[in-house]
Amino acid sequence: MRRNVRLGIPLGLALFTLASGAAAERPSETSARLMAQANAAVDEGRLADARDLWMAVWKVERSQVAACNLGALSYRLGEAPAAVRWLSLCKELMRAPRTARERELYESRLADLARARQLVGELRVVAPAGAAVTIDGEPVELEGGAPVPVLPGRHEVRASSNGRTAVAEVEVARGRTREVTLAFAAPSAEASAAGGAGAAGGVGAAGGVGAAGGPDAAREPGGPRPLPSPPRPGPRPDVIVGGVGLSATLAALGGVMMMAVEKKEAAGRAATRTAGPSGCFRLSWPMCRDSASAYDDMRAFRTVGIAAFAAGGAVLGATLTYALVPRGRAELEVSAGGLAVTGVF
Repeated sequence: MRRNVRLGIPLGLALFTLASGAAAERPSETSARLMAQANAAVDEGRLADARDLWMAVWKVERSQVAACNLGALSYRLGEAPAAVRWLSLCKELMRAPRTARERELYESRLADLARARQLVGELRVVAPAGAAVTIDGEPVELEGGAPVPVLPGRHEVRASSNGRTAVAEVEVARGRTREVTLAFAAPSAEASAAGGAGAAGGVGAAGGVGAAGGPDAAREPGGPRPLPSPPRPGPRPDVIVGGVGLSATLAALGGVMMMAVEKKEAAGRAATRTAGPSGCFRLSWPMCRDSASAYDDMRAFRTVGIAAFAAGGAVLGATLTYALVPRGRAELEVSAGGLAVTGVF
């Protein structure tokens, strides 16, 4: 997959030291030194340099912490396919959590993987044994038939071996897996194609493309400090419709309550007038009790109406914010049980 190589001075010094002066240095010592430099690069905001340093750690010892940090940094650099690949490996290498801290990290990595999967599609490539496979010109390794994460869009898949080539183009949607089967043309077909006949020669997408399951991706907080996440997918229409509908319902409830307030207030005044010029001097009079009850109902209806208007306005504001305002991690959930807004706007 593509990888932006942006090596800074710390990485250059680290690799120089590793190549020249550390012949007798044990792998654990080399890894510890590179890890310290990678964490320092994260602290300074040099995420590309930090990822390159973690790649150097991975080449020294293929550890879970290196895979997890490579996935986390790739995700924050906006390279979702690489993030999916590394975080999937991170998930495979992680041991079962034994402490509360390990469980928290484990759940965080799984959540990051799920978010990363929302940003990519996958290609499951079936190619002749021993063939070199590229996607959009970039070499890829087919590991045990596992799908290859790619950005949504159109991609060219090519298999080559001993001068023979098979090519297929496929459209991949976000969150979907497409299968491509590449097969080399028979020698007779290749000879006729070389004579100018045309189409099949190098293109052998024999099994075509099929749709299947879902994607695989993730991210992992690998540095000592929290880092910004890339943009999330756009707002969901069903959430927006639900928020507007709930807001309208609350506003209608508030209007009904205010109409009831007016009626109860009029009933209270009418009952007071029937008590005579002195009004409700004696509260024990029946008309005075009716007046007091009407005013109590009026106050209750007014409270409910104001609360309904306020809740409806809050729901509408949250819905508009969800739909229109750029955000990081934000979620608006509307259900029969109420409204929940979580995240950072």
